[in-house]
Amino acid sequence: MSTLAGMARTIGHSMSARLVLIFFVASLAYGYAARYAFTLFQDTDYLRRIVGAHTALHSEYILNDIGSPPDIDRAQAIVDKIPVDIAIVGPDLNWSSSPDFWPLDEVPFGKFGLLETGEAGRAEVEDWVKQAKNVEFARYKDHALVKLEKDGYNIVFASPRVSDSPNPDYTTLIISLVGIVVLGFCYLAVRWVIKPISWMQVGAARIGGGDLDYRIPTPRNDELGDLSREFNKMADDVKGMLEAKRQLMLAISHELRSPLTRSKVAAEFIEDAAVRRNILDDVEEMERLIADLLESEALNTRHAILRREPLQLDELLEQLIETDFAHERERLQLRVSGDIPAADLDATRMRLLFRNLIDNALRFNPADAGPVEVAIGRAEGSLLATVTDHGPGIAAEHIDHVTEPFYRADPARSRATGGFGLGLYLCRRIVEAHGGDLSIGSAGAQGTQAAVRLPLNGTE
Repeated sequence: MSTLAGMARTIGHSMSARLVLIFFVASLAYGYAARYAFTLFQDTDYLRRIVGAHTALHSEYILNDIGSPPDIDRAQAIVDKIPVDIAIVGPDLNWSSSPDFWPLDEVPFGKFGLLETGEAGRAEVEDWVKQAKNVEFARYKDHALVKLEKDGYNIVFASPRVSDSPNPDYTTLIISLVGIVVLGFCYLAVRWVIKPISWMQVGAARIGGGDLDYRIPTPRNDELGDLSREFNKMADDVKGMLEAKRQLMLAISHELRSPLTRSKVAAEFIEDAAVRRNILDDVEEMERLIADLLESEALNTRHAILRREPLQLDELLEQLIETDFAHERERLQLRVSGDIPAADLDATRMRLLFRNLIDNALRFNPADAGPVEVAIGRAEGSLLATVTDHGPGIAAEHIDHVTEPFYRADPARSRATGGFGLGLYLCRRIVEAHGGDLSIGSAGAQGTQAAVRLPLNGTE
């Protein structure tokens, strides 16, 4: 059942399959409409008159030719001329041109429905209708039979001859096979027409995955071919802009490191301790900003290089709190739920991730509030770690933007209220590089929670 559901989803997602389905439904609708129109035409008085007139006319010719009472020699002459068999049954006669002719009581004869009329129209019907009322038809063992009645005799014609086996009727099979072949050609034609779309899909996936040198084939000279060439041109422009941005970012970051290092060394010679401490704090903040920029740039691709190794995330959090937040230990509470398995993670990036989250939570957690809660556990095949503070929270209109680069809910940029808006962005990039996700939730004045979900990658 799941396989069928998967096939249905694949077919429903395929544009060519949709177009073929549209063609198929349209052909069915056209066929049924044509059949319905022909049925309506069959039921018209005009067609009744034509068919009825011919039936009555030929019946009259045959009856006159055989005579009354029926003449067997004349009947045999008809059989010799045309490929039919005749049976005549009457008060004093029971003859057939073939010894294998079926008993007439086995044949399901019936009136020709198109010649039947209601009581209201009987007064206006022509003589041929009255004559044709003595004609009955049947389809028996792949043979067509007509029974004429006159003066108490039943004269039955069978076509083809009783001894002949009718050719198999392959009409339905041929129509079905032709329909399948036509549908197959339609599918191939549609696939050929929209082939560049699949090329663009592959190109978008590869370029989006970091292969900026990949280009879509452009052998076509139609509108989709033009679109493919425009796509490639756009990819060239994007590659150029990204490379220019990367080079600018790296150049600025590296160029800033040298004067910052010199400033830091020079500040050590300042005698006023307060001034020296303020300058060093500013320099260190600039160094952290540069480090964050470089790390963000390194992680700003889908193929970011990670040094993965089996890592006990609960042990890393314990070590991080004991070393980096030793002076804030009383304001932190770590909770580990259940047995935490090792996962393939980049230890350096994980330390940076949770250092930023915990530092951010401590910054906004009031001194008289409860401790910042750091929790880790398992949830649906993943590791789930949360960092929760009890601060003023984040307004609803800012929640979706706080992980964007350089975005701050508080436009003031001071050390007391945070840095330059790169911390949460860098956290998101680290989590996404590991195939996980970072979500920020806030319940107004009740605080903010950062939730990190990381896949176990089959390490259970």
